[in-house]
Amino acid sequence: MKYTSVYPITASQIDADYRLTVDGILAFYENTVARYFTTLNLAAFDLQKRDMTWVISEINLELPAPPSMWSEDIEIELWVSEMSSIRVWTDFVAREVHSGVVAARGNSCWSVISMSQRRPVSCEGFIPAGELRPELAAGPHRKRASVKIADTPSNIIEHRVNLIDLDFNGHTNNRRYVQLALSCFDTDFLGGHRPVSLGIRFIRESRFGDGLVCKTYPSDEEKAFVGIICNGSGEELCRVSSRWREKEAIPDIADVNLVRNPLG
Repeated sequence: MKYTSVYPITASQIDADYRLTVDGILAFYENTVARYFTTLNLAAFDLQKRDMTWVISEINLELPAPPSMWSEDIEIELWVSEMSSIRVWTDFVAREVHSGVVAARGNSCWSVISMSQRRPVSCEGFIPAGELRPELAAGPHRKRASVKIADTPSNIIEHRVNLIDLDFNGHTNNRRYVQLALSCFDTDFLGGHRPVSLGIRFIRESRFGDGLVCKTYPSDEEKAFVGIICNGSGEELCRVSSRWREKEAIPDIADVNLVRNPLG
């Protein structure tokens, strides 16, 4: 079956152009996953009573249209597309409610681990077989094509994990890694380009006080990059592959009827 949830774009999820950020899309998506798991009594707070929790290892995201504008509502349509003993894949499509435009589509891979042993445990039987819908929103899972990157990074930023970076597990929120990777560019490039696809791999955890270093490397594809985030020991925590295009012309926010006259 498919599970849907609708979210208004608020001021906390927009950029300087009043457009929905990638972090906003990911927040809507992850919240929908959490709400769906809750309907099955598989929320993180349910699993924690059994010494278990969910972890995410991969997100693939496509952004085919210009970012949605403030005051639009976004519907996330989510379904379980693949299951194994240790992995659950969810696919999704995000649409603007008023226009029907597809704002984003993608998938993610989830596993269950023992909180005390920090090891994967079997999640076989967690999700009823009737929930499975083998439909792919953004191509096959496990898309890991080899990418050649430059020897020297084009940009480097550093960050120390603080309290607002942490999730309910006490680890750095996975979206914080994505924010770092998407910020590790020259301001001129960011001002004239937007990402059109992201391949995100979560490898290790970090905690409060850890120092993070993000390095962005150009790849062998035009306007494609790989952001690698490491801890102070040089261990890789997250890798974000991204493709970009020049920003499309967008209307002035003051001239958009939806802002003045919402349709619902």
